[in-house]
Amino acid sequence: MKKLFFLFFFSAPLLFAAPLKISPQGQAEAQLYLDFLQGVIAEEQGSDLSCQHFQNAFAKAPQSKYLKQLLLICAISQKNMQEADQYADYISMGENDAKDLAVYGFYKWRKGEIAEAQKYYELALAKNPEDLSILYQYILLLSFIDVEKAAQKLEERKDNYPGLKHVIYYEIGNIYYAKKQYAKALEYYRKSTQQNPDYAPPYLARAEIYEHSSQFFLMLRELEELEKTGYQEASMFSRMGSVFIIVQDTEKAKYYFQKAKALNKSDIPAGYFLAVLAEETGDFASAITYLQETADYEQDAGKWLQVSFYQEQLKDEKAALQTLKTAYKKFEDNVEIAYFYALLLQQLEQDKKAVKVLKKVLQTSPNYEHARLALAFSLESLGKYAEMEQELQAVLAQNPKNAAAYNLWGYSLTLRGVELDKAQELITQALALSPQDNAFIDSLAWLYYQKKDYQAALDLYKNMDPQFIENNAEVAYHLGATYYKLHQWEKAKSYLEQAASEQKPARKLLKKIHKQALQGKN
Repeated sequence: MKKLFFLFFFSAPLLFAAPLKISPQGQAEAQLYLDFLQGVIAEEQGSDLSCQHFQNAFAKAPQSKYLKQLLLICAISQKNMQEADQYADYISMGENDAKDLAVYGFYKWRKGEIAEAQKYYELALAKNPEDLSILYQYILLLSFIDVEKAAQKLEERKDNYPGLKHVIYYEIGNIYYAKKQYAKALEYYRKSTQQNPDYAPPYLARAEIYEHSSQFFLMLRELEELEKTGYQEASMFSRMGSVFIIVQDTEKAKYYFQKAKALNKSDIPAGYFLAVLAEETGDFASAITYLQETADYEQDAGKWLQVSFYQEQLKDEKAALQTLKTAYKKFEDNVEIAYFYALLLQQLEQDKKAVKVLKKVLQTSPNYEHARLALAFSLESLGKYAEMEQELQAVLAQNPKNAAAYNLWGYSLTLRGVELDKAQELITQALALSPQDNAFIDSLAWLYYQKKDYQAALDLYKNMDPQFIENNAEVAYHLGATYYKLHQWEKAKSYLEQAASEQKPARKLLKKIHKQALQGKN
């Protein structure tokens, strides 16, 4: 309340005062100042409108040397050298200070008049030898003309800046580095470190030179020396970890990746490599966490796929499915995500959904052979045999050597007990292309079983990899059923028991064997 009364008390007389009169000249000056001020503010904010404000001010003061200089800089930044020429005459409008001369030197540089540019930069430095920004521009210009001269000029001026000698040596090193004179660059980077052992940039620069020349041990030595100074930076540690991976020192790689991650939880190289290292030890839960914490996880479809793979390794199919389902919506144009999502749907016997996903993939990628073959698998599972055969024909038209397509077609006929001669021909073609494929061997053995040639089937199974049979319930059932037909009851029982948890026909045949045993028929 007091504040409101205070404001009213001091502002009330103004309400009754006569309007303040400003002359037309005063109004013009005020508008000029306002335009200039708006330009300065816009420039500080990085806005492109700054040049327009300066242009407005110049329209009111066309003889302003300073505004001409500002507009010259604007024109150069916009790469409009024809317009820049209109303002360059500011240099002849009275005495010039160091900045005036340096800006004109920059204009001449952009015009390609290098000798003139060099002259004006030297005049600017003569006016103000302490101006580091002008010195830097001058040296940058010289580095394009004469590397040795650029380095020499910096050397000459280093004693003018005793506290910055290490920076000057580093900049000289950069000049040589830019010209690929690496030995000279290393020499000056070392001088920089000698001046200031805690200055990080020359260590990093030397490490980069050694990295590019594949001298990894020298690179690591530089970064380890930098680490001893107390310097800590996540990208440096993850870089060291990557090199230790290259030189096959897994423990040190892991150590530095963990240091990087401690400084930056979302560090991309650290997260990726720690996930790979965790995968190698079977620690899939940690691998998932490492990937999901990386800064680019939300945008990297490949990492979503990798996470779903780790979840499958943990037997968490529900989580894997949710990951792929989310990724499928998130990366709607990514055919790989869609393909693997469909494969997992197949694995979980959700073939209707898999068909829908795969058909969408093939709309945009009709030549995606694996997706079309996967579609045929799901159609077979759904009993849509005519449609399955159409897809398989398309696959084989695209790739006549697709063994899996021949096998699927032949095995489907075998399971249905139809066109067995054609089935044998198709499966034989698959085996001709891939004779060691155990799944194809099982298809042929089961075909012999369907043709009641049980001994031929058994001969094939005996030559099959035992580990494959042990890991595949369907094949174990087939072998158990074959032994059953050959009246080898105990062997049949052994394989049928192995398959019983996943194969309903195996459970039925086991019951039959038990019943026969009770009746003394075994």
